Amino acid sequence: MEVDTKKVMILLQRRYNAVRELDRLTTELEDVVARNDGISAAMILQMRGDEMEKAEHCMEEIWQLGEGSREAYVQLQLLVSSDLQKAVGNTDEEKKIFEIRRKTEDVLVRLRRTDQRLNKRLTGEKSYYRSLEPARP
Repeated sequence: MEVDTKKVMILLQRRYNAVRELDRLTTELEDVVARNDGISAAMILQMRGDEMEKAEHCMEEIWQLGEGSREAYVQLQLLVSSDLQKAVGNTDEEKKIFEIRRKTEDVLVRLRRTDQRLNKRLTGEKSYYRSLEPARP
């Protein structure tokens, strides 16, 4: 059974849109926190949660496409989990899938940096990210 690569492409595009919105909201949250606006921060946190759910739902739908057969699941793994440095794609749709994944990864890298700054600002020495840093002499 073949995977519907067009459906995968559409779902990955939806996920990309949710991740972009999550990035925008995180940047906005950083600004709101700097102004000590707790009410706006709470609203933005809820909106961020909604975008995370959208992104996760897209991935769940993608994986459901592979439930029909082992071949479909293996094909999905290649499309959705393969190393982006080596991924090329055999069809236009597969190439577009890898392009969307690369764009998504770029946004996620930026989002992680913003989230890390925000986390350190809010939690100081108790930050999760501080625990990952090498010990200072």
